[in-house]
Amino acid sequence: MKKGILVFTSFIFFISLYAQESSLASTFSESAQKGKSNIHGGIRAGFTGSLITGDGFPFQGYSKFGGYAGVFANFPVSPNGRWLIQPELNFIMKGCKHAPRFDENGNIVGPVFEHYVLQLMYGQIPVLVKWKFYRGFELELGPAFGILFQTTDVEKVNGYINVGAPPFARFEFSGIIGIGYLFLNHIGVSVRYESSLIPVRKPRASDWIYILRGQHNETFAFSVYYQF
Repeated sequence: MKKGILVFTSFIFFISLYAQESSLASTFSESAQKGKSNIHGGIRAGFTGSLITGDGFPFQGYSKFGGYAGVFANFPVSPNGRWLIQPELNFIMKGCKHAPRFDENGNIVGPVFEHYVLQLMYGQIPVLVKWKFYRGFELELGPAFGILFQTTDVEKVNGYINVGAPPFARFEFSGIIGIGYLFLNHIGVSVRYESSLIPVRKPRASDWIYILRGQHNETFAFSVYYQF
């Protein structure tokens, strides 16, 4: 399924660029004659809910909350301004979290972990195709390239901290799909779903049964943004 997302994302992205290449030049020319700039910049801030899927992660729900902030620029690639390309530079927190559940006898229900927290901090560069389809509503789709700069991976079992898991990959390649709403051309809100398209960590050597799966980030990001 993730390979399908990658193929679909890349197809839409490059087809949109190719189809709008000639329109881009004419759009910039028309705006230059009117003395207006096509490029808009902005800032965003919000939060994420994330989890890790794959090897040894039976946890359910997007229960790991984190911060989300960044800057962006966009410019139209169609004469009517409804298609845009939007590169961004973001800080985003991902990972997963588990707190134990107990039965009436005080025994842990579900995974044997007493407590587990995984936090991944990325610097990220998405390049999105945006479509303004109806009265301020916008669809966005595209790839994102991330660099991992900090990891916190704490697993507590039977009262002891276990930090023996393999390291995470330095780089992440993911696909993003989202929807937003822009008020009065300045203030907007957006919801995005993001999934890593290649594993972000190899399995433990003992986890041979999962070797074809690997671990992937899955994240929902909610933000408010201001466009200049």
